[in-house]
Amino acid sequence: MKVSQSEIWNFIELIDKAEKGWSYALHAGDVTIPKISQQVLLELKNDQHYNTEILPEIFTFREILWQPDVFKSASQSLPGLRILKAYCEETVKYFEENPTSTHAIYEALLLGISAYCDEAMTLIEGKVSEGTVTKALGDFRKSTFPIIKFFINHPQNRLDYYRDAVNRLNYAVKVMLTEFFGRYTELEDPYWEIRYKTSPPKEKKVTTKETGS
Repeated sequence: MKVSQSEIWNFIELIDKAEKGWSYALHAGDVTIPKISQQVLLELKNDQHYNTEILPEIFTFREILWQPDVFKSASQSLPGLRILKAYCEETVKYFEENPTSTHAIYEALLLGISAYCDEAMTLIEGKVSEGTVTKALGDFRKSTFPIIKFFINHPQNRLDYYRDAVNRLNYAVKVMLTEFFGRYTELEDPYWEIRYKTSPPKEKKVTTKETGS
């Protein structure tokens, strides 16, 4: 079953915490985090140690992500990609040194962004064609936005950070669709895949009574 991020928190409230067999997989574009338990999902919803600064650090402060009409050349774009990649790697290192069940989820998502930065930089470095750079950055944004949306809609996010990020994301999408001939269907949302595995029925032992001749 497929459930959107906005619906998942209400869904888990309907499930008995003691009920076994539920498992969840987070899909954020090409990044998939499988086998998340009911308990970990509840910890994610109520993560009191969630770092609310992640969202501005990976998106709001990174104009390369939400100003596609400004960042078109390699010289403009490469510094922003390097800074974003460095932040993701530093934060992942912190998570590795301070492991928790929720940190493992954030770590996987930030590693995804770091990988997308690498892909974009590889395509952009040494290129002088604006079209080549624009396409590489467009693909980079389309790959990254599902992860950005996850952090925008994190239940422990700050309201002011949420509103600011939504406005910038909407602006970026509008520019991508109107000025770069993008298609709305290319812009994916994160979602949760839910599975329920029932325990196999216990086999009944059949005994036979031997009879004498």
